Amino acid sequence: MIGRISGQYNLDALNRKKTKSNFSYGNNYSAESDNADISSFGSMLSKVTAEMKNIPEVRDDLVEGFRAQIASGTYNPPLDKVANALYIAGMLDMTEE
Repeated sequence: MIGRISGQYNLDALNRKKTKSNFSYGNNYSAESDNADISSFGSMLSKVTAEMKNIPEVRDDLVEGFRAQIASGTYNPPLDKVANALYIAGMLDMTEE
């Protein structure tokens, strides 16, 4: 009875030790020679990403310039851009008059 069960479910194959893998990587690849090729775009993207990490998120020189203009009362932002930003943020309803 046990012999029939192991034969039917191929349990004997599970119990055998594997001596060599039968896995194939295709025609041009083998398990012995793994390598990676990085494209020129990938190399450039890596360099640009590294350089972007050096750029600060806030440009202090611009912020200080705007603060000085606001403090002196000389800052006049373009009102159409302010209205557009408020509209996009959902803080301004353009349908009301």
